[in-house]
Amino acid sequence: MFMELYQACLKTVRDLCLVKPGEQVLILADTAIDVEMVKLLASAVKSLDAEPMIAIYETREEVDVEPPKHVGEAMKASDVIVSLPLMYILHTKTYNEAIKAGARILELTGTTPDMMIRLVGRVDYRKMCELGDQLSELTKQARKVKITSPNGTDFVFENDPRRPVFHNDGIMNLKGFYKPLGGQISWALVEESFEGVLVADTFVWPPAEIGILKNPVKIVMKNGKISKIEGGVEAKIFEKWLTGWQDEKMYQVAHASWGFHPKAKLTGVPLEDERLYAGVEFGFGAQSLKFQGKLGLASAHTDLGVYNPDVYFDDVLVASNGRFVHEKLRKLDKALKG
Repeated sequence: MFMELYQACLKTVRDLCLVKPGEQVLILADTAIDVEMVKLLASAVKSLDAEPMIAIYETREEVDVEPPKHVGEAMKASDVIVSLPLMYILHTKTYNEAIKAGARILELTGTTPDMMIRLVGRVDYRKMCELGDQLSELTKQARKVKITSPNGTDFVFENDPRRPVFHNDGIMNLKGFYKPLGGQISWALVEESFEGVLVADTFVWPPAEIGILKNPVKIVMKNGKISKIEGGVEAKIFEKWLTGWQDEKMYQVAHASWGFHPKAKLTGVPLEDERLYAGVEFGFGAQSLKFQGKLGLASAHTDLGVYNPDVYFDDVLVASNGRFVHEKLRKLDKALKG
């Protein structure tokens, strides 16, 4: 499927990264990423009369480990970065320095050739972004959020109207900024307002030993912090991993996210798992500075997802059973999912 993959790579650098002739473009990967896809991305950059460079370094054991120094220098010297490492470096000093230097970074952590074809090449990207824009506005206006699910999720939190809500459309139209692939909205809720039971039933990652969940992980939240973790072997692995950092921030909620990619499926790659349609996902630990929250950087970061939740904004149902049901979203939902 090399032709489909090349077309998806071209769409990535042309329509998402908005690469211009003469720009310095870095294709950044670790050794977990498919090399042929990396080469096709570089070829697509060259076809746009820009200057591609490939940097591949050894895959780290954990996320948010600083990349090699010379890789960091290349990042700071680049106009555009397509960031692919499976063990992402999003919350590192190097990443922030590249942004401050003016780089436009498209975050595609862990993307496989199959994901590139499905999530970029074969999606109605414009229609998906229309849904994202509408969902962003609803999220910005919401003050009280309640989420429940058949697996036992039942919690509430509050939003701060002064904090930004980011529609991660993946379209790199801002200098000195990063965006992940489209199909996701993220924001920092009022951290201490998070109360109740969160049951992760799609994925937890990292730690790398978990990924797709075979058994739910029950997390009891009090004042925005994890107070108890219950479940089977995966819950025990998760708790041990959190404890091992000896960092209280690892127990605190860093962000909330919507997923709404119509082609996303549960694969074990967080970039895709986080975008499951009408699903929600929460991050703990390190908090990207762009969220304007209270946490800042921490020792690491982890994400976990809730499948097909019922989500209420100020007591109005927004999503249920894997579909968007709010009156402002139904038409776009039908166009994307049938």
